[in-house]
Amino acid sequence: MKLRAGCLAGALLVAPVVCEAQARVPRVAVGPFSGTRVEIARSLVASALQERAGEIEFVGVSEYNTAAEGLGYTGQINEEALSAVGRELHVDAVIVGSFERRGTSWRLQVRILRGRDARSEGTASWEVARAEELMSLRPELWDQLSTFLRVDNGNEAPPPRGPVGRRGGSEGPSGPEPGARAGTLGWLEFQLGGGLASRSWRLPVLGEATPRGYENSAYGELQGRAAAYLRWNGDRLGVGLEFRASVPVGLSSLGRSTDLRVIPLATSAAEVLFGASLALRPSQGGFARFGLGVVFHSFSVDTARLVPEMRLAKATYVGLRVGGEAMIPLIASGGFEFGPLFGGELRWVGVGSEQRQAFGSLPGTTLGLGTWLGLCFTMDRIAPGLGLRAVAEFVRYRTNYAGPAAVGTVSDAVDDFTRFIVAATYALGAERPAGAR
Repeated sequence: MKLRAGCLAGALLVAPVVCEAQARVPRVAVGPFSGTRVEIARSLVASALQERAGEIEFVGVSEYNTAAEGLGYTGQINEEALSAVGRELHVDAVIVGSFERRGTSWRLQVRILRGRDARSEGTASWEVARAEELMSLRPELWDQLSTFLRVDNGNEAPPPRGPVGRRGGSEGPSGPEPGARAGTLGWLEFQLGGGLASRSWRLPVLGEATPRGYENSAYGELQGRAAAYLRWNGDRLGVGLEFRASVPVGLSSLGRSTDLRVIPLATSAAEVLFGASLALRPSQGGFARFGLGVVFHSFSVDTARLVPEMRLAKATYVGLRVGGEAMIPLIASGGFEFGPLFGGELRWVGVGSEQRQAFGSLPGTTLGLGTWLGLCFTMDRIAPGLGLRAVAEFVRYRTNYAGPAAVGTVSDAVDDFTRFIVAATYALGAERPAGAR
């Protein structure tokens, strides 16, 4: 009988604890938001959660801000800050988000993170045509968020449930994705720069002691690029279209006329690239791009006034191009990245009719190889999508002409183009890395 009484007493003592553990609901806090009208967006999510006091234990915005300030993480939304505040408040989940323009619409994106380590539990997003329509999303918020809210058994010591926290509080600095150390891709990228370029064209005509050719060691050049992307995977992977053009500035040439006087020669050049582009920007930093498309490259010198043995034909190359580039960051911290940039390309192009008529009708195609190397500096902390790059580029076309020729058959012609370009880049729709002010 004594044994039974002891068991019954023990069961009566343990039962309330077990019942309380089984009845515990997720304890949820709302952290910082980024973007435009963040206070409205954050308050909207907070109020939608506060209405579910029986299904979750809500920690108010002001309570979260107080805990973050006490730990020295005011306004920070990186992984270290979120997990530290989450452990301090003993919450099962922390919700952060952003509200920003995306093209012609606005997008509210919310991320649910585990409280003790800021691990991502899920994401949800909504789009509205105008920012003023944000409040219309309120009925849908709970349906989406509730699927990711659960009690974390690894939450060491959740405090007893108390009153529901208060709404409100101030907003901290912005940032896109908690735990990310790099900004995201933009939906529209621009690049504009300039520098020095040179060309060296060597044409060893059969029977000549020295090859004829063209040499211009330095002329100015402007270069522009634009690319539009459809993005996914948290705006870190995109596919779209790319356009790039290069035009000379102050390009001129000199030659000797038939009476041996030095005369100016009308000179023009252009390069245009267009095609599909695949872009990647990992959360760890750096980026990579791959392109497939068409290329048009021409360089023309009017040599009609020169002696016959010095006359050249207009050089034109048109065809397919495949290439890619990547930047590996040596530094990736606080919204800044710095590292080497390298890339390469292959061009399979047709040789212009004027070249083939002058130097040999065969072959009709040739290969062009290109490579570039430089340094890249991204400054998402100053402005999302802002960057600088300094690059040295080199492209070589090598052609073995054969067959009938007006001037004389040329063997192993080499046409080299070199550039030294400094350019600024900017991407519309890119987001700051987490924690960058």
